[in-house]
Amino acid sequence: MGKSSKFLKVTGIFMIIGGCFAIISGAFVFSLGAFVVFSDMYGLSELTSKIGRFSEISFGISVLGGIVQLITGFAGVRISKKPEKANTCIILGIVTTVFFITSHILGSIGIGALSTFDLICVILGLLVPIVYLISAIRLKTKIDLVEVVIERKEMIFEIFFTFIICGFIGWLFETVEVWIHYGTLTDRGILFISWIGSFPIVWGLPFIMMYGIGGAVLIWCFKPLKNEPVRLFFIGMFVLTVFEYVTSVICEYAWGLILWDYSHLFMNFQGRICISSSLAWGILSVVSVKLLSPLFHRMYNKITNVRILHAMIILLLVYIAVCYSLRHVLFPGMV
Repeated sequence: MGKSSKFLKVTGIFMIIGGCFAIISGAFVFSLGAFVVFSDMYGLSELTSKIGRFSEISFGISVLGGIVQLITGFAGVRISKKPEKANTCIILGIVTTVFFITSHILGSIGIGALSTFDLICVILGLLVPIVYLISAIRLKTKIDLVEVVIERKEMIFEIFFTFIICGFIGWLFETVEVWIHYGTLTDRGILFISWIGSFPIVWGLPFIMMYGIGGAVLIWCFKPLKNEPVRLFFIGMFVLTVFEYVTSVICEYAWGLILWDYSHLFMNFQGRICISSSLAWGILSVVSVKLLSPLFHRMYNKITNVRILHAMIILLLVYIAVCYSLRHVLFPGMV
């Protein structure tokens, strides 16, 4: 049995175990939530009732997801020696992942918040389905993904380099904009100001995650269209408008935040998106791919000591993760 088959078989077994756990725990909490909604015989509080309603939905989906995960696991074990049927495992793995994410989002909406602990649980919970998908893809393509990562190491580090630079530019843009409008400097993103009496202690990084992810995805996903500016404009406008709408919905219903409101602008939809914003996304797509991408590439290649550059990128990524984990503990009001 090849490495790909072994990986798929092992992850299939983990999926079976996870599926059984999801069915049992999900069924229990689903029943509890249904009991809260339909009986409320002890006069439970409004918050408890609200959690019960959402628990009924999210854990109902969790049970269905557990069943799918169980089927996915058995399929992985059986198909591990049949590369020609790997597509079945890939499809089932994607469906399992969608069920998992959906149930957690509904659960977080039910309690009105999505904490760092919830996010960590989601990430850890996604590890097995992701490894399962990777194993199925390896079985289908017969490509060693580890070798591919080694071959594309420089490109991967350059993507992370772009992520860090874009996160800094976003922090700079928002900080300057607030300073111009309100005449005050604020600690944004993961740059924090703590006070000991009247003495400020500045720590963290001048970095905003949303800009880092958005910039890296925008530049590297749209790079193939760099010689087709018209297509780049319209595709970028459409994709980023959808992204803006989805982000607005998630922020409002998962965290209770309304970060922007376009209700007063021409041709808006629910105040979440508008025509002027969409046109700006199209222009930004062209500028990012045609101008910023070559600039970042030159910046990356100007640093001659590759080992030090890679070490710095890794350290910054770890520190960013630590800051984002700590900010909810030290600054509970932040998201």
